Parts: sequence; structure tokens; C-alpha cells
Amino acid sequence: MIRIIRRPVTLLTAVVAGLVLAGCGSGPSQVGSAAIIGDRSIPLEDVQQEVRWLLDNVPEAEQAQEQRKLDLQAREVVRSRIIHELTMIAAEREGLRADPAEVDALIEGSGGVDAVARGAGVIPERVRELATDQVLLQQLAQHYVDRVSVRLVGTSIVTESPGATAKDQALEIGRDIAADPGRVEQIVRQSGNQLIDSELPMAQTLQNQPEIAASAVFGASEGSVLVIQPSQEQAEWLVALVQERNVSAGDGSASTAQADPQYLYFAGLRLLQPIADELGVRVNPRYGVWDATALSPAASEGELSGYQLQSRTVQP
Repeated sequence: MIRIIRRPVTLLTAVVAGLVLAGCGSGPSQVGSAAIIGDRSIPLEDVQQEVRWLLDNVPEAEQAQEQRKLDLQAREVVRSRIIHELTMIAAEREGLRADPAEVDALIEGSGGVDAVARGAGVIPERVRELATDQVLLQQLAQHYVDRVSVRLVGTSIVTESPGATAKDQALEIGRDIAADPGRVEQIVRQSGNQLIDSELPMAQTLQNQPEIAASAVFGASEGSVLVIQPSQEQAEWLVALVQERNVSAGDGSASTAQADPQYLYFAGLRLLQPIADELGVRVNPRYGVWDATALSPAASEGELSGYQLQSRTVQP
């Protein structure tokens, strides 16, 4: 059955945005905007209207309000709208078009507009937008999956010690690499960790390591240093220099028949990252800050899920 693919936390984080908005300051460039992507603005009032509908129609919204999780709801609403804008930009650039019949089937197979609205945590008017985004992102993944490859040089960290979490160690190594990318191998060896030097084709990674394919590994720019946790279910932190990011000529004809549709969707989502980095995403401070590695707002700089550090130009 065709269904709307969504993050497990969508309903709980997309239901009550507007109630946390009052009383917080924002920069003059973002007055009236929940977020700005390039020259596109997401109106604050639109977010508030969506939240009001959710509070009136989705029981989980009231529960979230009682649990004081309104900030999570706000960021999820803004995230979904940012993703929509980025998807529209990608579709325009690539000449992608969602077949209306496919969109209809996706909605009906998920129980219809009302069921999707309540289950996915969006107003009914945005259900078709949500389904269209899914279709387009799967097309985007199919278009690029056999063309994108990256070369990573770095390490992974799982061991921890008092006062030195795996994340802290990875971030320290990542900053050292960003400061001197030409010494990446030496920095890793001096840290006592095993060196990773891997060429990763996206198509193969999608089949064998789908969580990596959907991570910032395939969205980060060449020369940047990633400090990320590819799987939230594992303690491992990856720190790596994106030494090369190649996009070859092709027609996107690689077979994705065996790929999990959900991972194909998330791979397409990850391919929006270069557009977000290029245009810039500014989130109204009342929602937090933009987390480039998560493609989502985070509460603060201290609560980013990962880091994309800028380094000096990598010499060939």
C-alpha cells in the first residue's frame, strides 16, 4: 500500500507551533517570517494558522501542550515548510514533475486527506503538498543515485571516558582536521583511532548502508568536515573530511527497485542539502537555529545533532 512516509516524530513535532511564538524577539530581517530560504519567506502567520487547526483537530496536540513540548512542535512545522520550499526549488532546477495520479494514489492509499492531516500533523490544505514533496524527492533520488559519490577520510568513535564523550572526541578531531585538512590522516592516527579512507557510491550505499546514504555524508560540500551520528540507535560518531564529492554525467537510470521507498525518500531529502547550503536558511530565532546536518531547526547551537565544519581548500 502506498503511504505517506514521515519521520517517526512528525505527529508529535508538527502540531502546536504558534503557541510558543509570542514574546520572543527576532531580527528585523525576519519580522513576520518563520524562516527565510534564499529570497523565499515562510510567513509566521501561516505557521500559526496551521497550529491553531492542529490544536482544534488533533488530540495529540493538546497532550503535547500539556507536556510542555510546544517548542518541538514549532520547529517541526517550520522544518516541513522549509523542506517544501527546498523541494520546489530542486524540482524547478531539475525539471521534475509529480504525476497528479500518483499523488492522488499516495493520499488515498494513506486513508484520504483527513486521515493524513491528522496522522502526519498538517492542515488538510497541505496534505497534497506533503504527498507531492514525497513523490518529487523520490524522483530526485532516482535522478542522482547512480551519479553521486563521495570520498571520506576520517574515523569513527564509539569509546567514551569520563569527561570525554564520543561526540566530544569527534568534535575535537573534526576541528583539528578543519584547521589543517592536509594532515587529516596524521591527525586521525595521532588520536589513536583507526583511519577510514572510503569511496562511497550513493547507489551502492543506499542498498548496503541506507542510513549513511540518507545522512549528511552525501549532502555536505567538498572540503567540509562532518561530525555526525549516522544512526540514532548506535553510539558511533563519524568524523570525516569530505575530500571529494563527484556528480557524474548520467540519466539517473540506476535501478532502485530493491531500495526501501522510505530510504529512497530520505536520500532525496539529503540531496536538498547542497541547495540549502547554497541559498542559506535563516530560522527565526524564536525557533532556534538551522541544523544543516539534520535539515531541521535545532533549539540552539548547543543542541545541534551534528556539525559541518568549514575547512581550508583541500589540495589535490
